Amino acid sequence: MHTVVHARRVPGGDVTEMEGLVQAAISKVCGIDAARIDPDAQLADIGVDSLAAAEVLVELEIGLNTQLPVDVLRRLDQVQTVREIAAQLEAATENGRSPV
Repeated sequence: MHTVVHARRVPGGDVTEMEGLVQAAISKVCGIDAARIDPDAQLADIGVDSLAAAEVLVELEIGLNTQLPVDVLRRLDQVQTVREIAAQLEAATENGRSPV
């Protein structure tokens, strides 16, 4: 069973639910308070190197209870911010696939 996460704004916040899930994954991997992760900050600036990025993707798959499609994973390698990761995941959902 897949959990579908829509791009709705979290009440009282400026991030979508998907962005919040990405922030939580980065928080767990990098030991940063999720509330302090700016969705528009460069991943490298908040300590997400290539190894951490791979661990974040694993956390997203665990948190979303699914395996992300390979083409989505390839595109995620090119993103620079939390907001861009969330947008890639949301776009995959909108295209009829359910990576989440």
